Amino acid sequence: MNLSFAGCGFLGIYHVGVAVCFKKYAPHLLLGKISGASFGALSACCLLCDLPIGEITSDLLRVVGEARAGSLGPFSPSFNIQNVLFEGMQRYLPHDVHKIVSGKLHISLTRVYDGKNIIVSEFPTREDLLQAVLASCFVPVFSGMLPPRFHGIRYMDGGFSDNLPVLDENTITVSPFCGESDICPRDLSSQLFHINLANTSIELSKQNMNRFARILFPPKPEVLSNMCKQGFDDALRFLQRNNLISCTRCLAVQSTFQLQDMLDDTTYEYDPDCEECKTHRQDALVDDLPDTVMTIFQNAIDTANHGLVNWVMRQRGVRYLTFLALPYTVPIDIMYATFTKFVTCTPKMSKSLWKLSLNLIQQLHCFVYTSHDRSGDAARIYYKLTGETKKEAHEGYQLER
Repeated sequence: MNLSFAGCGFLGIYHVGVAVCFKKYAPHLLLGKISGASFGALSACCLLCDLPIGEITSDLLRVVGEARAGSLGPFSPSFNIQNVLFEGMQRYLPHDVHKIVSGKLHISLTRVYDGKNIIVSEFPTREDLLQAVLASCFVPVFSGMLPPRFHGIRYMDGGFSDNLPVLDENTITVSPFCGESDICPRDLSSQLFHINLANTSIELSKQNMNRFARILFPPKPEVLSNMCKQGFDDALRFLQRNNLISCTRCLAVQSTFQLQDMLDDTTYEYDPDCEECKTHRQDALVDDLPDTVMTIFQNAIDTANHGLVNWVMRQRGVRYLTFLALPYTVPIDIMYATFTKFVTCTPKMSKSLWKLSLNLIQQLHCFVYTSHDRSGDAARIYYKLTGETKKEAHEGYQLER
């Protein structure tokens, strides 16, 4: 089976919960191909690289904190989501990540000049992979004004053309929006109307409207914790409904690959009434997110709520003052962002200025020597003309006498 993760912006914390469930109860589903758009592509890449879920959760909460800290939230000039994603990938992805995910990771991109969807799955170098993920996460205006290039062509968020790429009929689709995806929230509503937005089924409901508002505007850590838990529960419900939770021995028999937990070469016969499988499924019924992930969320919640400054900022009067002060805080934020960008680009600018200065000196040197040669020629011509004029004047004087 293959997996497909929908693009969803800051709702990607839902994918973290799904990933935790798959790694614990259905690791065999992570051995196939995984596709995605936007944050879904980033989630798929982290799953294929088997990155620690705890570190990814902590980094995602850090990004959310930076996005909420600006004067205009994630639209603040000082917050650059592309730089944040690039720094995170540089920090966590292994050096041979392009070799690990090539042929397995399928990234959905939208070509800028014609809006056509492109699926890329081969990455010759690590830089190619990073550029592809950044291009798939680029939302115009929110991420910047100029889309990034991939192999010389500009691309933007794959969610504009194919937000949930399906590789074949055996693809399990994952979406944080209530709809007809295999793994998605099941809201208690009587809505019968669905829309298909960029290959993603979305139910027209109040809950989905709230989720849409949080794509680019990250909610509080409490809400993110609930979304992650919902992703875990929805994935667990899907696995139970399709009888995909099995013990290690039965997984080795049902699949064609040998899991690492199997240390002996003994062959087993598939037993539909395996007692170990039944115990595993019973444990899953009452299971929850791992303590490591819950601890990370709890620390983020405590950090956001505790302290005198946080208490003052939660008061209604302070919120009004913050809103009224936007005409003054936004220019300061712009100046800070401009200064930070200038400092960041100084090493590159210094090299360019040095080359430009060297080129200017060479041009000036050539101009001086050329002017010197031309001045010598001009002097000779002047002396020659002056001598001829004097000679003509002397001959005229002799004729008059």
